[in-house]
Amino acid sequence: MQKILKWQYDQLIKELLLLQEHQADTSCPCESGGEMCVHKHLMEIEAYAQETIPMEHNREYRKKLEQLENEAREFRINEEVRLRNKKIKYPFDPVEWPRKWRKEFEAYSVIKAPEAKERTTKK
Repeated sequence: MQKILKWQYDQLIKELLLLQEHQADTSCPCESGGEMCVHKHLMEIEAYAQETIPMEHNREYRKKLEQLENEAREFRINEEVRLRNKKIKYPFDPVEWPRKWRKEFEAYSVIKAPEAKERTTKK
């Protein structure tokens, strides 16, 4: 895996983790102070998936990225409807969806990652 592809997956996984946390922890005031945390993370997940597709040469993972992009877009559109104070039915379980996708990419990005160089600290 190229370093840029590893970086892309790292960003995607981070966004999925943040979304998972926001969806699971209802104490987060996600919509206060002009913030829209869930919407923001869905937008970023959609964008990173879309941006990563042409970099990914593994067909299986390209298809997964395409599916993630489409699902994130559908989820985001539903979230926009909800933010306009309308009742919605999420197309996916809002807590399980980011967890499922994180697990799809996490092992792949770690196992196929370029070898990490050991960091040495000077004393």
